Amino acid sequence: MLGVSVKEMDTIQASPGENNLIKQVLKSNEYQPTHFRNDSHSARILEDLQSLRKNEVLCDVRFEADDGKIVIGHKNVLIAASPYFHAMFSNFEESNKDLVTIRELDSTILQLLVDYIYTGEIMVTKENVQALLPAANVLQLDYVNEVCAEFLQKQLDSSNCLGIKAFADLHNCTKLLSSSEAYRV
Repeated sequence: MLGVSVKEMDTIQASPGENNLIKQVLKSNEYQPTHFRNDSHSARILEDLQSLRKNEVLCDVRFEADDGKIVIGHKNVLIAASPYFHAMFSNFEESNKDLVTIRELDSTILQLLVDYIYTGEIMVTKENVQALLPAANVLQLDYVNEVCAEFLQKQLDSSNCLGIKAFADLHNCTKLLSSSEAYRV
């Protein structure tokens, strides 16, 4: 009986043994709508979209990174996750293109960030943090920017506080800048 409205229930013939019990219950004053929530639904959708992307199914955009390598995706997923992509695919000539050149990002970093958009997971390392943070700024992925700044903050010591301060200042990371200035004092 799934997918049948209460009104449609009136037209369904109950078997003799059912005695129209369902119709009686649904028409009673005690009937209350019930809201259901599937907590794994969103995660499953993202997993499926990531699988589609990995298998290059229904992808409608390809990015050519600074090193000439290609990263693919679905415009609607990218738009939902990033104001940068929202603007790109709504207001600029890229909205009608399936190959978009992004010269300011290298393919490894772009791939990490697109993977993050689809999975909500990212690995920040000492090898990638200096490229990842500014790229997250470009794509307006605030959470990635924050975790990169936190990663650098945990690495602060007397040998790197001036370099991290300059990096934080260059990329407008106010918390990291404050931490590095406080570390110096």
